[in-house]
Amino acid sequence: MFVVNYQAVAIVIATAFFSTPLSATPFAYITNQLDDTVSIIDTEQGKVVDTISVSGKPAGVAVAPAGDKVYVSTPEAHGFAVIDVKKREVIAKVVVSDGALGIAVAADGKRIYVADWYNNSVDVIDADSFNIIKNIPVGDSPSGLVVSPDNRWLYVANRLSNSVSKIDLNNLTISKTTAVGTHPFGLTIDARGERIYVANVKSDDVTVLETRRMLAIATIKVNMLPYAAALALNDSRLFVTNQDDGSVSVIDTETLKEIGLIEVGDKPEGINTHPDDRHVYVANWFDSTVSVIDAQTLKIVNTIKTGEGSRAFGQFFGK
Repeated sequence: MFVVNYQAVAIVIATAFFSTPLSATPFAYITNQLDDTVSIIDTEQGKVVDTISVSGKPAGVAVAPAGDKVYVSTPEAHGFAVIDVKKREVIAKVVVSDGALGIAVAADGKRIYVADWYNNSVDVIDADSFNIIKNIPVGDSPSGLVVSPDNRWLYVANRLSNSVSKIDLNNLTISKTTAVGTHPFGLTIDARGERIYVANVKSDDVTVLETRRMLAIATIKVNMLPYAAALALNDSRLFVTNQDDGSVSVIDTETLKEIGLIEVGDKPEGINTHPDDRHVYVANWFDSTVSVIDAQTLKIVNTIKTGEGSRAFGQFFGK
C-alpha cells in the first residue's frame, strides 16, 4: 500500500549550482510521509525554507488556485490537512474517509476532491465549510485525480480496475469509464483539456487519452514502474517518474516518442512543473530529496534535501 515502513539510509546531498537561473517566486510544498511533515521549498533560493508538522502520513497534495491554502491528504488520519501558506501552519484537519490518498482542488477553488483507496469512491468537499457534498463510487482503489482546466470534469485513475473515470462536475455523476494500462496511478492533463496522460505502474507505459471521447490514442513504453507525470514547455514535453530505476522518461507530445531518460534520485514519485513552465521538480521517496530538471536541456540543475520519505503526489505548485 502507500504507507511503507523502512529505514532510509542517511545520505549527503551535494547540491549542484544552477546552470540557469530559476524565475522568481513560487514555493513547492513537498509531503514527507515518513516524518509527518511538509517541506516548503523556495524555488528562487533553491532550498527548503520551512518545515510544517502534518500528522497522519501526508501523501497527496493540492494547492488552492488562489495560492492561499495547501491541501494535504493524510491516509492514517483518514482525511486531509489544510495549511495556511501565510501562517505556515495547519489550520484544519478534515476527516473524510478511511483511505484518503489522491487529492485535487477545483479550478475555481470552491471544492476539494479526495480519492478513497479503500472504499472505491471520491469525496466531494465544500472548500469553505469542509462538509462532504457527495460521495461518488468509482473503480477499485482510486488514486490520481485531475480537474479539467474549464472546471467541468474530474478524471480518476482506478488503479485496480485498470481504468480512468470521467466525472461530470455539474451533476457529480460518472460520464464514462475507459480501460487503460495496468494499474494506472498518476494523471496529468494538458492546458486545453484535450489530452490526459496516464502513468500505468504495472505495464510500464503511459496511456494517452483523448478526453472528449475518452479514447486511448496511444500507449508509450517507459521504464520501470511509472508513477506520475507532468507537462512542460507549452505542453510539448511530458515527464514521467519511473519508480524502480530512479529515472524520469521524457516524451515528445507531438510524436509521442520517448526522447530522453534522466537519472534522478532513488524511487522518484511526485512530479510537478514550476509555473515558469521550464523547471520540473521530482520528489525522490527513498533519497528524501527533490531533483530539479531543466526541461530544455534535460539536465538536473539542483538537488534539494527535504524531509524523510518525500512523496508529493499531486500538484504541489500553485498555478
